[in-house]
Amino acid sequence: MKSFKSTLSATVVALAVASTAQAEGLSSSLPLGKSLAAGKELPLPLGISANVFYLEQDMESKSVSIDVPPLPLPGGPPLQLPPGLPAQTSKLESRATSTTAKLDAWLLPFLNVYGVAGYVDGETNASGLSVAGLPPQVASLLPSSFSVAYSGPVYGGGATLAAGYESYFASLDANYTESDLDIGDSTIEAFTLTPRVGINGSLGALKGALYIGAQYQEVDEHQNGSVNFPIMGQSVPVGYDVISEAEDEWNFLIGVNLKTGENWNYGIEAGFADRKHVMATLNYRF
Repeated sequence: MKSFKSTLSATVVALAVASTAQAEGLSSSLPLGKSLAAGKELPLPLGISANVFYLEQDMESKSVSIDVPPLPLPGGPPLQLPPGLPAQTSKLESRATSTTAKLDAWLLPFLNVYGVAGYVDGETNASGLSVAGLPPQVASLLPSSFSVAYSGPVYGGGATLAAGYESYFASLDANYTESDLDIGDSTIEAFTLTPRVGINGSLGALKGALYIGAQYQEVDEHQNGSVNFPIMGQSVPVGYDVISEAEDEWNFLIGVNLKTGENWNYGIEAGFADRKHVMATLNYRF
């Protein structure tokens, strides 16, 4: 057993050394086409980031349906309603926080590619619920709002094009992510396109960049599952199926990146308008 543990430890150390050597070799060879930068200082080619992204926005419901179990009525048999009752909501709000890890590489002086993986927690709030075709005395039994909490893994990837002139820079980032939620067959698909322009500078020993921009986001959500409705003093499980998309596709943003030493970068970004977001980033480059 002792020799087995020694062999296993030696193998782990050897793999770690080999992986480090491969990473160092890759880092020294990237980006390709360094001559295209015309002598400009380039960022270190490989990066590992931890990101926290909070998003708050209104959604537009494309399709809403509910499944109500038999309702007990005073002095009569339970009311049996057909499944898949079409419904409407006057307001659909979404709040979500995603925590992800990101691996990126500058393949070319102007092209960065990356992959992300992590976890998302969120909540969807529906208000002004109305169900078509129900008698008023039955419709009055249903609540006018409900909330659904969800979580699940998120994964995806993207690419960034960047260019600079003296202290100024511009970039265009595009990425696609998918989330598999823990309620029914629920999913979230999101595509974002983010142009940014900014300036690099320093304040004493502190170096960094200040930028402004905008973000286009196409979000498609399909949520289905069961939520408890308070009906006639009882908690009744009601099935739902909601298909929605982002109501506002664009918002504006402002952000700052700070560089401490050669390897570490810190960033904070805030998006505003009808859709709001906050993003915090810790990045290590090598």
